[in-house]
Amino acid sequence: MLDKHMNYPEWQKPYRAALVEVNPQKLSEKIAIAEAAISQRARELTTNNWDIDEHLAVRDAAFNLHVLKGQQPIEISSRLDLKS
Repeated sequence: MLDKHMNYPEWQKPYRAALVEVNPQKLSEKIAIAEAAISQRARELTTNNWDIDEHLAVRDAAFNLHVLKGQQPIEISSRLDLKS
């Protein structure tokens, strides 16, 4: 049902699953799955399908997961090279 409201379901679905997880034993696993999906998509965005809106959404999601883990966020890429 939530998929209808996701612009980028391939990584947003595991990301949202991590955000709503309340079981501490499952949270680390859900975060790891979401981080893997986000990292994969970030690599794809830098090589092929440049989409500024998705790039910003991926960056924000990565930041939020690191906050959720209680860690200092790492930078995925704040460089906004708009391809012609």
